[in-house]
Amino acid sequence: MGGKRRKRTKIIRVKPKLPKTFECPRCGKVSVSVKIKDNIATITCGSCGLYTEVEVPPVFDEANAYSKFIDMYLEGRLQIKERTNENTEEENEIEGESEEISHRQVE
Repeated sequence: MGGKRRKRTKIIRVKPKLPKTFECPRCGKVSVSVKIKDNIATITCGSCGLYTEVEVPPVFDEANAYSKFIDMYLEGRLQIKERTNENTEEENEIEGESEEISHRQVE
């Protein structure tokens, strides 16, 4: 008389995730990465070589730092540096891996 009990379907809400790469204002490709360390956001484009550092408050995440960068870029009050091979070589040496060592491993 009571019938069969039906199962309830549980509604799962997917929380949106913040993106890891963003669109470059110069070249238009989605290749801008944002890294935050010690309240300084390092913004680099892997495609066109755009590179800059922006000071951000400690509560900012990557998306907030990117939006601050875009605002400053569009207003024209941002110092833009070009990313060259010299800069990447310096970073490799700082990390303890020189270019000579990486070439020896390849051969």
